[in-house]
Amino acid sequence: MENKYLKFKVIWKDEDMFELHVDANNGRYSGKTEVYETKHSLLQFTNELKGYPNGKDILTHHCGEKDGYAYFEMRFYQIRFSGMVGVQIILEENVPNEYRKEEKDKLMMELIVEPNAIDLFHTELMKLAQNEDGEAELLGIGKYSSNIL
Repeated sequence: MENKYLKFKVIWKDEDMFELHVDANNGRYSGKTEVYETKHSLLQFTNELKGYPNGKDILTHHCGEKDGYAYFEMRFYQIRFSGMVGVQIILEENVPNEYRKEEKDKLMMELIVEPNAIDLFHTELMKLAQNEDGEAELLGIGKYSSNIL
């Protein structure tokens, strides 16, 4: 059984921004992209993510420009009364040709996670944002999880 995850890794940085390698796999679909991010933007999102769901309905963060060179979006939402959280992940990469927009690689998928996994991810993501370096990983519910939908 494959691991289910959303991973971030800083692969480049300068004084204004850093570049993230984003890798996602939900056990059936997987994809990767590389997007630019800023410390301020990621720290703002990370502060909102703390303790999620904690009374929050939907929480979204994105990097890059949709239908541009590269784009990444993650959208956290509660799954009814299950206690589980869904994360809709959108990945885009490659510049589309003005005559053939289909050339662009795009993927949308869902990763199901437990609130505890979000807490661990929050800690790693906060450290990544503060240092503009390192890795952060959100683990999805796997075959041997105690909470299988």
